[in-house]
Amino acid sequence: MTRHLSSFEFMQSFSTKLETALQNLSIAQYPPDARREMRRLSSAEVASLLDVSEAYIRQIVAKDKGPQPDTQNGRRTYSLEQLLELRMALSEKGRKKYMNPRRVEGEECQIIAVTNFKGGSSKTSTTIHLAHYLAMKGYRVLAVDLDPQASLTALHGNLPDFDPREGDTLYSAIRFESPVPTSQLIHETHIAGLDVICAGLDLTEFETAVALEMRQGGGTSFLLRVSQALEQVANDYDVILMDSAPSLNFLTLSSLTAATGVIIPVPAHMLDVDSTGKFLELASSYMQILSEMGSSAEWDFAKFLVTKFEPNDHPQANMTALMRQVFGEHLLLNMVNKSTAVADALTWKQSLYEVQRSRFSAPKTYDRAIESINAANQEIEKLLWAAWGRE
Repeated sequence: MTRHLSSFEFMQSFSTKLETALQNLSIAQYPPDARREMRRLSSAEVASLLDVSEAYIRQIVAKDKGPQPDTQNGRRTYSLEQLLELRMALSEKGRKKYMNPRRVEGEECQIIAVTNFKGGSSKTSTTIHLAHYLAMKGYRVLAVDLDPQASLTALHGNLPDFDPREGDTLYSAIRFESPVPTSQLIHETHIAGLDVICAGLDLTEFETAVALEMRQGGGTSFLLRVSQALEQVANDYDVILMDSAPSLNFLTLSSLTAATGVIIPVPAHMLDVDSTGKFLELASSYMQILSEMGSSAEWDFAKFLVTKFEPNDHPQANMTALMRQVFGEHLLLNMVNKSTAVADALTWKQSLYEVQRSRFSAPKTYDRAIESINAANQEIEKLLWAAWGRE
């Protein structure tokens, strides 16, 4: 029997067509000469982020001791850069402890791996919203995309000078032959305080390189590749977030070894929870082997986060109760609700923090979604403080 569909021609044809279509869509949203910008923040948002009253901010501005906002139709708005400037000005007064939340001497950079080997568990959504939240709160954040599918990378639009085909990914820093300095791979984003290391298909080469390295010399030195790469730039950041691929491969193992904390997003569905169980079983077997070889990983915290939660769905409520019973204090108290607002924002290649509330046809949907995400991110922020020994 002769088959007439060439696998090579099929894959190549639609790979090229899809890439072209997505490039055209991206250009339509953000032309090559367009500079992507973070939206401006209302005075109420600024006051909330700084944990002060709007009246106090007005006093600071009136005394010319802070950045001057733009005023249109009686509404005051600030850029994210102005928010950071205002935060630093207020921190000098010492009015509130940790107004400037950046780590001080004795506090190590927190490296957080967001991981699970079930696709669709909201790893990238969790990472991007946490990264933007922390940057808006005044932290210096580096987001590292470790997924060859590069979803986190795509959410930052067209970055100047980034070309995944030229090895502009973390693989260039973790490869065994002629690695480049990690600092050369970092790109500034349109979010003040947030930098990113992008991903590309060449990350898959790490698996082959590790297999060859182990065949030639054995050992577990590959586990330290991500850690050694991130150590080069850790002094420049307060938090480094790693968005892992949906698989437990050598790169994921190396990232788990580099991590000081782990967040495991889990939708409250039977298949997702069951898959997470298998992920934990496989990961534990690997970790046991590595521990016996002298390469164990120790973390400040490891937490499960319920994602895509629908409060009125009884099966999900029952599954969440089961996870609460099994995971106990290792399950975050706050859950990220499923929302069309988040889906819409990601379709526009933005986080919910970037999108104007007025853009949504149902603003209350936005309000519920941002409230849910903020609650989860605040709980994770407290984990950072606990790791630093803060009150």
